[in-house]
Amino acid sequence: MAEYPHLLAKNFLEEATVSGSGFAEHLIYKLEYMADLSRLSKWEGSSASAQQRIVWSFTAGPRTVDTFVFDRNFDLTGSAPAVTLQHADSPAGPWATAQKAGGGDLILSSPDSSKIYWQPLAPVTKGHWLLLLSGLSGMLRPPSLFNVWLGERIELTFGPSGEFDPYEEEVVGESVHGASGGFQWTQRFRRRVLRASFENLTDSQFALLARWWSEAAREGKNWWWLTFPASEPGDALYLNCEGLPRRFAFTSTVRRGTLEAREVL
Repeated sequence: MAEYPHLLAKNFLEEATVSGSGFAEHLIYKLEYMADLSRLSKWEGSSASAQQRIVWSFTAGPRTVDTFVFDRNFDLTGSAPAVTLQHADSPAGPWATAQKAGGGDLILSSPDSSKIYWQPLAPVTKGHWLLLLSGLSGMLRPPSLFNVWLGERIELTFGPSGEFDPYEEEVVGESVHGASGGFQWTQRFRRRVLRASFENLTDSQFALLARWWSEAAREGKNWWWLTFPASEPGDALYLNCEGLPRRFAFTSTVRRGTLEAREVL
């Protein structure tokens, strides 16, 4: 059975107030940076507490959440580091551990910093969410996190038309030619790209892509996730559209267009 990609374009945590306990607020690496959709900023906790808590409260009331993403390049050391996602109806609790879509508590035990954790949840409507960092006794450095996302994913019911390679890459850098004819790349690296064309979309299919546009690129929020959660659960891509006004070129009558994006490294 074919699997179609899932998108997570909107991070509900952007709309929430955030607080914490078990650490003092860092002057530079603040709590709010965990939801700012950037890998250029991070939160940093304290090396004095083996358990540190971060709480988000939705100011506009409870939201229905079905997806959690914990970004890579975090730094968690200690005797048995673990990340637990919990929710409550009140900021005072009681707190219940979020459940995975397939069942079981959402606890990341000794998580791998090189991985992106994309986790579908059993849908739940709550106003307060807690990220519990535990098992940090004997830590070598203060804990630090880059991106944490909570949202409602868009499940596509169709795939792109024609040839499509989800692992396509491109070389990025400056080409330099020497006076004697030599050639080399400077600042060279490879990154994955996403190029997907769509044809003959029905109204319901087009509505899913229109929702992606309204939740992300139309407002300039050009950071979003895409993954195949069944076959590639550990391969969530973090993509952008390089700030261009509209790379998703659909018309209201023809129902066709192209999606292009670049991996954020």
